[in-house]
Amino acid sequence: MTDRHPTYKLGPDFPAKLDQFVDQFIVDGFRSFSGEFSRIDDFVQQASRETNERDDNDLRQTKKVQYLLEAVSFRIYDRLNREAFNEKKDTILILPDCLSIHEKECEKTDLPYGDVCQGCLDDCQANLIRRLGARYCVKTVFSKRKLSEQIEHYATRSESLSVVGIACIMMLADGMRTAAELNVPARGVLLNFCGCEHWNDQPFASEMTVSWLEQILEEKYGHRD
Repeated sequence: MTDRHPTYKLGPDFPAKLDQFVDQFIVDGFRSFSGEFSRIDDFVQQASRETNERDDNDLRQTKKVQYLLEAVSFRIYDRLNREAFNEKKDTILILPDCLSIHEKECEKTDLPYGDVCQGCLDDCQANLIRRLGARYCVKTVFSKRKLSEQIEHYATRSESLSVVGIACIMMLADGMRTAAELNVPARGVLLNFCGCEHWNDQPFASEMTVSWLEQILEEKYGHRD
């Protein structure tokens, strides 16, 4: 094999070394997040026995190792994007519908490129996020099904745009990849749990750690009272 390689060069033992690394990564990951991931296997087994026709069956049967992969992918993207994110002038917060307390009865405005919270309930997390964003002069919108079109819409209205996505483990890293395709640096905050209809017969409000989001905004814009 030639020595004229510009970046990496795989040796004959690379596949075995990679398998060993991945095997240990999975073991260590499941050990570290045993509490956080404790109910996934049971849920997947239950979902696999469902006979009703659902368009989200594949999502509901996502294996635990995929959760681990997507969680780590999110964190790596978040670190890679950190510097570029902080250099951009404008920021938009994109949050899921399931963060509103009474989702289907929510009074948010119905706009084509992202509904906007109207602050109808003081203790709704969507309202808390909207108010936090306002302190930093950051726009907050609910996510749309076609995320690429939503981000592109706001990118065309700003010469210097960045995004903070709020989503579940299975959605956040993928959304950050979508933003990267549009050359918009994205950071993110994971939901603590999912209350949406994909995982619950009777949906309820999801939850996130608002202080996690505040740390991201404060690092970029400085402290705001």
